[in-house]
Amino acid sequence: MKFIEYSTQWAKGEMFEGLCVIIFGVLTLVCTLLIWKYGTTINAKALVIPSFFIGLLFSSMGSFMMYSNNNRITEFQTAYQADSEEFLQNERIRVESFQFMYPTSLSISAVCFLVVILMFVFSKSPTYHAIGVALSVFGLSLIILDYFSKERAQIYYEHILNNLQ
Repeated sequence: MKFIEYSTQWAKGEMFEGLCVIIFGVLTLVCTLLIWKYGTTINAKALVIPSFFIGLLFSSMGSFMMYSNNNRITEFQTAYQADSEEFLQNERIRVESFQFMYPTSLSISAVCFLVVILMFVFSKSPTYHAIGVALSVFGLSLIILDYFSKERAQIYYEHILNNLQ
């Protein structure tokens, strides 16, 4: 298999992840609309703004992932055809440069969960609890997304190293 096929496969995996994020964001927005329309309790009303924000955030993130990786496939093919060795070197550098994000996002998730626990333990406010629910969804989503992204990046990086030898 040519290396460009691995690059395309990696980008398509990122696009699929982006599609999943968009679907989750849209479903969150639909649920927010239903909570806004039919929610009668204080907790339901407090959840509308945080869940709306999370839905917009995920819809935007997923759209960006779809758009950027779709463009990246074309850029990959052009760069690979121009100079395959330089493309491999650039991909190695690019993949190495975003590896710091995985421990960082894990730390962000841990902080989100800590804040959620503190909000639920030390506050009786429905608003803080709703923000806590939104933060917990955000933190869990980061862990799930990075779980699959890190695996794909590691496999892709191994293909890069194998092709550089």
